[in-house]
Amino acid sequence: MDPAEQSLRDLIQAVHADTHEVACCRVVSHMATADGRPVEFANVRVEPVISEAAGHDSELQRIISAVIPGAVSAYGRDRPYGFAPPESVVVARDSGSTPFDLADPLSQRIERFMVLVRLLKPGTSESMLEVQGETHTVREFKPTVLRFRGAGPGFASPTQLAARVITLSSDDAGRVDGLGRLRAAAEQPRTGMVFTSFGMALKKFVLSFHAHDWFEQIVDLATAFEATLSGKEKDDVTLRLKTRASTLLFTDLDPAEQIFKDVGVIYGLRSTLVHGGAMAEKTLLKEVRKISTVPDGLSDGESIAHAVERLRDLVRRSLLARICLAADENSLWPLDADTGVDAAMVDDCRRKALREAWRDTLTGIDAIDSAASSVCHTGWAVRG
Repeated sequence: MDPAEQSLRDLIQAVHADTHEVACCRVVSHMATADGRPVEFANVRVEPVISEAAGHDSELQRIISAVIPGAVSAYGRDRPYGFAPPESVVVARDSGSTPFDLADPLSQRIERFMVLVRLLKPGTSESMLEVQGETHTVREFKPTVLRFRGAGPGFASPTQLAARVITLSSDDAGRVDGLGRLRAAAEQPRTGMVFTSFGMALKKFVLSFHAHDWFEQIVDLATAFEATLSGKEKDDVTLRLKTRASTLLFTDLDPAEQIFKDVGVIYGLRSTLVHGGAMAEKTLLKEVRKISTVPDGLSDGESIAHAVERLRDLVRRSLLARICLAADENSLWPLDADTGVDAAMVDDCRRKALREAWRDTLTGIDAIDSAASSVCHTGWAVRG
């Protein structure tokens, strides 16, 4: 159709329309689809950016502009793109009478999707930017661009040094929906609460994907780890974390003793960072290389990045465990309670019941692989 004719048709449609369609297009790093085609989920679409490096910007712009015409006007000549392939565009749409009121709910819809995917699949997928606007050329809500904390993974991003790609397929739609239902069941409304420890844990987990530096990632993830597993008692927090994590999370490839030791090393680093201590580079690297998932022979930066990813994966699996254990009506570990948990972990039968319960719940949504250590997914070397 002739562009002028199309514009006239859009104008007539806009004048007579009672509702307006708005879309959010979020560019994310380190995310692909199994067959290179878009994947439809319940309320978002994931479209991979398939291009050689030279054509990357053009292909990315084509995908976004197909949803939000004239999206380039949001940022003009100052393209806010990074380059962290494989990349995808996560798209959410909705219609309403007031288009400006739709953008935030759509962006939150994408955020909820990203949280669920990051919990199910270990990876380093960061939100790089988001374009918001109406999907017609004649509109009230013109395209705007949203940048995230950390502005996505540039070449100096710590996630580039230990990149792990999230690969999605149509089979994952049911898993994402299933985990969403479990999360909703676990997070019952708590009237009068400003925030909860579990809500804080999820927030800090998400922020770790938008950090400027590795030490920010460590602090965010350590906060998330404590909020997920440590409970209300303030004494012996590190010992409680080591015990609870090694009890709940161990697998054949990630034994309890290994988790126990790794948490101790990581929390030594965390304590130095948050309590204003100092550490020489040589000492830092010596400690980092004690972590079981840091392969031999890596550069200094890569070793630190792998240490961050070890903590991130422990947090991911801990969050999954808490969701699954709290989702059942006869919850073995409600999100807002901690009584009796440590006693259960020193009793063989109750400890086994806790560990098996959350894995059985994941099996029920065909997501038992999500309980495994990232070692299983990435092939990272495990040192004895």
